[in-house]
Amino acid sequence: MLKIASAGPECVRRGLEGHLMLLRFRVTNHRSIRDTAELSLVSSGFSGARPADQDWIAATTRVAGIYGANASGKSTLLEALGFMTKAVTYSATTWGSMDRFPHHPFTLDAGSRGQTSQYELDFVLNGVRLAYGFESSVTGIHREWLYSYPTGRKRVLFERSGPSGDDLEFGRSLPGENIRIARLLRPTSLYLSTAANSNHRVLGDVHRWIAHRIRHAEYTEADRRARITWARNIMENENVLSQAVGLLKFADLGITGMVLEEEDLDEDVIQVIRGFFDNVTASEGPPRSDPDLDKILSTLKKKIKFTHSGADPKKPFLLSLEEESSGTVAWLALGVPALLALRDGNIMTVDELDASLHPRLAAALVGMFKDPELNPKGAQLIFTSHETSLLGNMPGIDLSKDEIWFTEKAADGATELFSMAEFPVRPTDNFERRYLQGRYGAVPMISPEQLRGVVLRDAR
Repeated sequence: MLKIASAGPECVRRGLEGHLMLLRFRVTNHRSIRDTAELSLVSSGFSGARPADQDWIAATTRVAGIYGANASGKSTLLEALGFMTKAVTYSATTWGSMDRFPHHPFTLDAGSRGQTSQYELDFVLNGVRLAYGFESSVTGIHREWLYSYPTGRKRVLFERSGPSGDDLEFGRSLPGENIRIARLLRPTSLYLSTAANSNHRVLGDVHRWIAHRIRHAEYTEADRRARITWARNIMENENVLSQAVGLLKFADLGITGMVLEEEDLDEDVIQVIRGFFDNVTASEGPPRSDPDLDKILSTLKKKIKFTHSGADPKKPFLLSLEEESSGTVAWLALGVPALLALRDGNIMTVDELDASLHPRLAAALVGMFKDPELNPKGAQLIFTSHETSLLGNMPGIDLSKDEIWFTEKAADGATELFSMAEFPVRPTDNFERRYLQGRYGAVPMISPEQLRGVVLRDAR
């Protein structure tokens, strides 16, 4: 297998083909995260720059569960990772017309509000470790870098020290029309995004891995609906549909099957959509073609319906997605993306994993990623949760100290992230009980007497 440090472009490109594996994510000065927070999926027992046997799956964890009190910053960590992937995806395209770069610093002290934010990923592509990151503020990109570690030592692919293309330096091991592409760079655009938009053969691969192989499931109704729409489209594949039905049967939801149907849209609805489509496309530039509108209308026509067995087993009845319980919808909206992550070896992040899911279903989802037979490609799951049974009291799930993380908000409002691996633990420890007892911190400090005072205040 040829490595990224080899001289020729084909050699470099082959080194980038393969599965993505996240090693670490670092973020500084993003919302409630003021100081650098690092989430590591590298096993604590591993040391060195790379595994001697090149087995990165054995050297990393498949799961990272993040626990903490409400408003402690659990969701902020995942949102920061999502922001980084969005910046890589859109900075040279959708965000290109913006004069300012999105900036979300820690706002509870004046010093942080005026400082830059930093985001960095360490990851592996086909056995080659890479590190990519950038530093940004509202004015644009201040720094950007991409390093490779083909033999364990850092090799610079490119480094950026300012907003323009003149601030870029390229390593000898990065082929391509780097100087020409650098002339296209805008202060608010990432060079990685600009290069991918210019069909750079090597950097385009890195861009695709970050932009498309890290999937986020946010705890919002809009995001859940978007995931359902996405799942509905890919379930036209019979294998995916069959697996989705299997997931629903496994969950014991009373569902015996699922079908995809097309329903005609009301003509008034079509005209409203067409008018909105025409107005938006006219304001954004050249008009889009009718096939774009046809694709939107076709998507809206697709409906998921579920078959249930009734009193007469020979006469099952159908229920629409809108008629199903929130638990059914939540399981479908997470289960199908999880299946695709396992199939492709992707990274999946889930905010509030236990929301609308029974603890056993949440445990089953985690177990899918931890099972090497179900997850041979090393897909990874990062989730936030309040479901403490996943810490060791749920049959079939045994999270290790490397897979458990905590967030805690300090007195000044800044989020702190730390791992259970930082604590002395024994194999016999009941992680759930010890967490609820406050042994690891990251639990709300509540006062029953203070609550009584609030409730009884009007009664006095």
